[in-house]
Amino acid sequence: MPITATGIGSGLDVELLVTQLVTAEIASPATRLDIAEAGYQAELSAYGTLKGALSTFQSAVTGVATASSYQAKSVTSSLTDKVAVSAGNAALVGSYSIDVSTLAAAQSYSTNAAFAASTTTVGTGTLTIQDGSSTTNISLGASNNTLAGIASAINNSDANATASIINDGVNGYRLIISASKTGTANALTISTDDDDGGDTDASGLSQLSAAQLTTEISAANASFDINGLTVSSASNTVTDVIGGLTLTLKETTTVGAPALITVSENTASATSSVDSFITAYNDLISVINGLTAYDVDTQSGSILTGDGTVRNLESNLRNLVNTSVQNAFTDYSTLASLGITTNTVDGNLKLDATKLNTALTADQDNVAMVFASFAKATNSSVEFVSSTSATVEGAYRVVGTDTSTSGVLTAGAAISEYSYNGGANNGTFTIEIDGVATDVLLNNNDSSAEDVRADIQSQLSGVTVSLSSDILIFTSQSTGSSSTVEITAANTNAINGLGISVTAGTAGVTSASYTINGEAATIEDNVITGALGTAVEGLSLKILGNAVGDLGSVIYSHGIASQLDTFITNLLVDDGMIDARLDGIASSITDIGAQRLSLDLRAIALEKQYRLQFNNLETLIAQLNTTQSFLTTALSQFIEPLSFRK
Repeated sequence: MPITATGIGSGLDVELLVTQLVTAEIASPATRLDIAEAGYQAELSAYGTLKGALSTFQSAVTGVATASSYQAKSVTSSLTDKVAVSAGNAALVGSYSIDVSTLAAAQSYSTNAAFAASTTTVGTGTLTIQDGSSTTNISLGASNNTLAGIASAINNSDANATASIINDGVNGYRLIISASKTGTANALTISTDDDDGGDTDASGLSQLSAAQLTTEISAANASFDINGLTVSSASNTVTDVIGGLTLTLKETTTVGAPALITVSENTASATSSVDSFITAYNDLISVINGLTAYDVDTQSGSILTGDGTVRNLESNLRNLVNTSVQNAFTDYSTLASLGITTNTVDGNLKLDATKLNTALTADQDNVAMVFASFAKATNSSVEFVSSTSATVEGAYRVVGTDTSTSGVLTAGAAISEYSYNGGANNGTFTIEIDGVATDVLLNNNDSSAEDVRADIQSQLSGVTVSLSSDILIFTSQSTGSSSTVEITAANTNAINGLGISVTAGTAGVTSASYTINGEAATIEDNVITGALGTAVEGLSLKILGNAVGDLGSVIYSHGIASQLDTFITNLLVDDGMIDARLDGIASSITDIGAQRLSLDLRAIALEKQYRLQFNNLETLIAQLNTTQSFLTTALSQFIEPLSFRK
């Protein structure tokens, strides 16, 4: 095989020629790929900008779509030093006159005995502290039998009481025991089981018994009038009297000079949310306009001019802000009805602040229905709390059924004696019905259990006396947690003959069941929630005042901002419209990379081809050069003999 050296035989700059030929072949497609990739990268950047603008807009949408933004209330008190007040979203607009006659007080005792020091030994045994809801036994031994030790034991116990030691400056140190809670129901009863055997004397632990204590402050309920209606409260912080308001009673008021409480709509939060929404929407439209603008003069578009995804997105946004929602209460059903209109030139929203303020001042709930997922009730005892994406728009009936029970006491045995004929044979007992005590006297010669039952019934009111297998059953005629029956005293004749004993019956229970749209609702803390799998799934409503019966309807709608929030969420979610478009662009960029690789392989093949062709040319030229050299030599030899002949 002949040895070839490119360019040696021909004298040509073959390396340059090969490079130029390959470059000329691939330059045009390489340029097209560069231009295409730059365009795709620009689109990626543009969609990143759009995605950021959508996220910013969604934050503002979430604020204006939140129902609580439209439920804020403002409240004032004319005498804040006597009656302070705060308002929750549930507070009703109105005015209240508050006259405070007494404040709630926590009971407080001091020991009659004064001790030389806080380290003085008092005694050992058991100290029992009772209040309206609990009984606590505190064991006191050698390790905690001093005045300070007893105070610490009380404070570290579960008793609803606190203890402190006071030096009166005259006689010495006294133990102060105070109830942790105000109100007569939380009054303390203190007793001792003294190891020295005397439980009420003035020595040992019994120095802390009730007989040896002085009442410094008596337990008391707060008493006050609201618009003339007298109300009692165990606490000076009152939360359950006026819906949505918390009253803090600080001092008694002067007769004829009540504290005036005024509740009004607080529109500041809603106004701020609406302003933020409009600003964010206009910012988003500005971004979209910039990315899709077309310059007529230069006849050139922007990066996303004509992009189908963006065009669809913008169309949906405009449709949503111009849609209407269901609102049976007022004419407010569109943004335009609230003073928010669209500029036809640039698509931005503009606000008539006066019109919006008028709507908010009239009733914020109506504005909430335009923006948020919100339900408004026809009955003032029903208040919207929340909903979920599963809740379907519509009008739904709310019905409450009282399922409260009555207090009841059942005797422990059947009636065994019918004749109570006076004197020592009388049967007597005391029964408390709903806290009211009545004494019953049996002194007749009855002939049956029914006669005895009728005799007892004739002496009682507020309770139904019945028999079951000759066993007496006392049922309060009231219902709820205050419905109680208790036998507090009974003589031997009554106990033996009637089968009763000194005992408390089962108290009634306050409860109610509710349906929304005919479907059973769950209830917790007076909030009812629609059942799973129904049209009212996730719809939560607060029932004020434990109201029952036909509670009217609630009108539920998905407000415009709520719909926008859902739309944007679907846009930005993984595998949503934006992600699908970004994935498409990324795929195109990846494809360009593959095309570049293919172009590189083509360039290598071309270079190989051109080198082969030039090598062949060099071989041919070398052969020609060899032939030329041979012919030249041959001819020269042929010519020389001819010359010699001459």
